[in-house]
Amino acid sequence: MEGQLCTNLEISVGKPPGASPLSFIALLKVYRELLVSRIRNTQCLIDNLIKNDYFSTEDAEIVVQFPTQADKVRKILDLVQSKGEEVSEYFVRVLQKVTDAYYELQPWLDEIGYEPSENICNKPVVNTDPVSRYCQKLRYELGRDSKFVTSYAQREEMLLEEIYSNSIMELVSFTNESLGEVYQLESLFDDAVGLINEDGETIYVFGDAGIGKSILLQKIQSLWARKELNIGAKFFFRFRCRMFSCFKEDEAICLKDLLFKYNCYPDQDPTEVFHHILQFPHTVLFTFDGFDEIYSNFDLSSVPEMCSPNEPIHPLVLLVSLLRGKLLKGSKKILTARTGTEIQRNIIRKKVLLRGFSSNNLKEYTAVFFKDEGQRTLVLNQLEANPNLCSLCSVPLFCWIIFKCYEHFHSMFDSHELPDCSVTLTDVFLLMIEVHLNRSLKTSLLKNNTRSQAEMFKSRKETLLALGKMAYKGMENSFFIFEQEEVSSANISEEDLQLGFLRTVKGYSGCDNQSTYEFLHLTLQSFFTALFLVIEEKVGTKELLQFFNECSSTETAQPTCLRIPWLKKQLAGEDPFRNNEHFHFTNLFLCGLLSRSKQKLFRHLVLPAVIKRKRKTLITYLGESMKSHLKGLSRCRLPGYNQIQVQPNFVWMLRCLYETQSEKVGKLAAKRMHANYIKLTYCNAYSADCSAISFIVHHFQKRLGLDLDNNNINDYGVKQLLPCFSKLAVIRLSVNQITDHGVRILYEELSKYQIVTFLGLYNNQITDVGAKYVAKLIEECSSLEYVKIGANKITSEGGKCLAQAIQKSKTMFEIGMWGNQVGDEGAKAFAEALRNHPRLTNV
Repeated sequence: MEGQLCTNLEISVGKPPGASPLSFIALLKVYRELLVSRIRNTQCLIDNLIKNDYFSTEDAEIVVQFPTQADKVRKILDLVQSKGEEVSEYFVRVLQKVTDAYYELQPWLDEIGYEPSENICNKPVVNTDPVSRYCQKLRYELGRDSKFVTSYAQREEMLLEEIYSNSIMELVSFTNESLGEVYQLESLFDDAVGLINEDGETIYVFGDAGIGKSILLQKIQSLWARKELNIGAKFFFRFRCRMFSCFKEDEAICLKDLLFKYNCYPDQDPTEVFHHILQFPHTVLFTFDGFDEIYSNFDLSSVPEMCSPNEPIHPLVLLVSLLRGKLLKGSKKILTARTGTEIQRNIIRKKVLLRGFSSNNLKEYTAVFFKDEGQRTLVLNQLEANPNLCSLCSVPLFCWIIFKCYEHFHSMFDSHELPDCSVTLTDVFLLMIEVHLNRSLKTSLLKNNTRSQAEMFKSRKETLLALGKMAYKGMENSFFIFEQEEVSSANISEEDLQLGFLRTVKGYSGCDNQSTYEFLHLTLQSFFTALFLVIEEKVGTKELLQFFNECSSTETAQPTCLRIPWLKKQLAGEDPFRNNEHFHFTNLFLCGLLSRSKQKLFRHLVLPAVIKRKRKTLITYLGESMKSHLKGLSRCRLPGYNQIQVQPNFVWMLRCLYETQSEKVGKLAAKRMHANYIKLTYCNAYSADCSAISFIVHHFQKRLGLDLDNNNINDYGVKQLLPCFSKLAVIRLSVNQITDHGVRILYEELSKYQIVTFLGLYNNQITDVGAKYVAKLIEECSSLEYVKIGANKITSEGGKCLAQAIQKSKTMFEIGMWGNQVGDEGAKAFAEALRNHPRLTNV
């Protein structure tokens, strides 16, 4: 509550022991200067005193004549005291009732133990304070706006409370080392955990596309609107960063207009409200969603670092000044961006990494989505049987699409099983497009539509081409907002708009008189761009590969934001806000759409010869690009291994290769690596990427090592690695959210092949249950020499099992247990295991 902001105020209201209570007139005299210093608004007091006939119009005119707020308060106190005890008590009653306006006095009221008399209780108190009225309006507007989530289904909105589900939020250091998980949203603002820079003011939330950044901010907005976010924020201003790309280079706006015009405008005295915000910036919370989606030619190097809150200036300068604390210093700020967007360290207070759904989160979300228990059980069983699909579901956006598709086909055909084969992201999006197009068809009451996917796409070719053309034009320039003129010029009809791929957006500069549109998600725009490149016959080699070139041109320089001084260290013409993940997704979908398995679908949309030419061009490019990329990677010799160290962009290459589903391409990639130890650490690989890793690794002929430390693999990813375990002699999975279930899979698979020598499971979520599986592996696998299982949740029980297993093993050389809670009993067991062991030297 707002009143909590003042809990640290030192207000001495002590009375001598045995003293009789002060009269209200005396009370106002004793605490006169306290009241003068803490009352910021006089109009509400005057309005209520007049309304109850305690003040005359002449009294109010006398007060208003005084030049300063403090003098006005003093005059009100003089008049109130002169009018007697009842008026003095009513004055205190107004301070108590209008909490928003007089929140700084609430601790004082509590300490004096004020309880209104029955007479005063019957007197009405109306809140006419423009600041608190604006706060109420903000809460109403933001509560209404955050109540629903626009879905991917046609004209459908869902209650946020019915669709939001928790996911893994992890506080990290500047180098992305874990500092613990976030279990309550209030702890994002608690400096006791995760603080990495006390001078920074921005909580930086990052994660992959579709991981849940926007819906997290919507949840925070909803909690604030319902007064359930207790962080002392009276004001909440939310911005989508892509709006800043809509401003022209010569546009200027002042801070007051930026706050009020693009959120909601005060009904009364906006100048006083804005002045209050400037006076108390610590009561303001900002959210800025999608910092990586800003694409602007505005030259920030030409403007001063400092700017006035009252002078008009380009909106991007206001944004940067807010984030850096040059404006409204002390305000709270949450900034989101996709992984790979670098933000200058000195603005960051905390870093929060969104990792998507854990296995438990997925079960919770399934329960939220499927109300029918039978249907829910069926879905969970099918997911359990298909780890590939399960891995895709760890990303909330993709999970939602898969569930909606299942729900639709189940309602159409009574039963529809989830795919039981390898499923690519392209398959998921094609299914989503089919669902949208299916919904647009008129069906009889007795007969459902049974058109095939190919027939459906053929019947709406012009619609798909029109949407693809607009997506492509936007993607070329990194534009994500489309005006009505652009929609019309792409021949997108009103009927096409009703399909639900685009949604209207409001509040963008220069577009007030007409509708503006955006694709429902950035990945959807990427998909339609790729679809256009495939089905538009006039697309040549240059256009087909242009987004690969966009990605490769920035491989050597990470996208960088908020460098100071502005742009002086940037390459000429480089966009300081650049992030190319939308290009990566376009390339990924292009590989999937041109895969051999999709030729049957597209032969009805484009000439087979055209598809064959484009596929050949793509496969040739992938081969040459892969050869060039692999040649530039760092390599080193290890005892018995040739190691290759890859970079995060390599994961995107693997994803593209996997989407092609070409065994020939997979074999070629394995052959060209010229290594038998692949180091994929800190590459932001998540569970579904293990499908792509397996797709390449299972082509290796000899034993190899795979280092996946410090990623987001989890138990689903371990399942995806099943085709690899027959080849893996070294497997490192430290810092990957792996639980006992994942360890069980490792035991069952690695014990089959008896070739593993090194198992790394440091800093996961393994308990004594998982420790027992590791102990069984140590006992049964005579090749195992090194086990790293420190910093987990293993107690003395698990420690004793491991120690006993080591005693029986003749090959174990080292086991890492640091950071567990094995206690004295566990320590004694390990000491016993060390005694007379033929090889073990390190514990």
